[in-house]
Amino acid sequence: MIGLVVSLALSLQLSDVACPVGVELDGPEGRAWDSLPLTALQTVGTHNSYKQAIPPAELAALLAQNPEVMALDYSHPPLSDQLDAGMRNLEIDIVHDPEGGRYANPLMPAMMAGQEGSAPYDATGMDAPGFKVLHIPDIDVRSSCSTLIACVSEIRDWSLAHPDHAPIMVMFNAKTGGIDAPGAVETLDFDREAFAALDAEFARVFAPGHLIIPDEVRGHHATLREGVEAGGWPTLGEARGRILLVLDERGAKADAYRGEAASLEGRMMFTLSESIEADHAAIFILNDPVEDRQMIAHAALSGFLVRTRADANTMEARTGDASRRDAAFELGAHWISTDYPQPRSEWSAYQVSLPDGLIVRCNPMTTIPAP
Repeated sequence: MIGLVVSLALSLQLSDVACPVGVELDGPEGRAWDSLPLTALQTVGTHNSYKQAIPPAELAALLAQNPEVMALDYSHPPLSDQLDAGMRNLEIDIVHDPEGGRYANPLMPAMMAGQEGSAPYDATGMDAPGFKVLHIPDIDVRSSCSTLIACVSEIRDWSLAHPDHAPIMVMFNAKTGGIDAPGAVETLDFDREAFAALDAEFARVFAPGHLIIPDEVRGHHATLREGVEAGGWPTLGEARGRILLVLDERGAKADAYRGEAASLEGRMMFTLSESIEADHAAIFILNDPVEDRQMIAHAALSGFLVRTRADANTMEARTGDASRRDAAFELGAHWISTDYPQPRSEWSAYQVSLPDGLIVRCNPMTTIPAP
């Protein structure tokens, strides 16, 4: 690992940005370092941040059908509580529901209703038109905020109440496909019309300037990538109290969102970068810091922002394996997502947090220690 990092640093010229080791960059105490670029930061966030636990009876029934369902055995507190705890990267899964009611009566809660270990399903807001928030239709459906508007409004309100916070990156998965079972809901595709409606909802929730958008980073350059390579990211001071939105999709969905806007002109969200040469390249989502280690380091040292995952499918928490987590920190990913900002103590002591209780620190790959 160290050999790889040294090789990449030599080939790309390690950043000469000086940043103080062990200093909190989030909040008013970090204001002395407002001139730092966003590429100098590293912080932690959560995966599927909206997700609430599957009730025990439902989980047991699902496990009896498929032991791999153990990967769904995790949950998170409300988004505002996570932000209070220092999470600066959130992830939200959305489904398209323009008429409303499509996801209001999920199968599993209905099948298990009244059984010991089950829980009533709260369908508040699910009948109204608009994007809904859930993990897997019909089986993993409980969310701390069930509609997109509720989720992003909660994030907006927290942000406005904490204007000195370091920027928050919010990722969105546009979910399609459901389970193969009689009576299961049929999901709707995300086409250009759906994505236009999604951007319109963001525009209704966030005031101008609250979001860091692709046009701001591109500036006067021909492409977003050129803007990034020219240092177009705002400084920490310029980004405080603000939010970046990222569409975590590739292929047909990303193409539908970008449309004719190859550099995301006029769009509210960044899209995950599909190559370092792409016009839209700005933010890389590279989920495995072991398998993707070379690309993570390369992208970070090249001035792009990177998100990775410290754990997946509950495995690291069950085994205590910290290899992915440690690689993510070392390789310079800017946002490191986890399902375990706190340990699942009945399994292991595994958790993901920055040293010394920091919320945002200097990125060990893209900065040098300040004298």
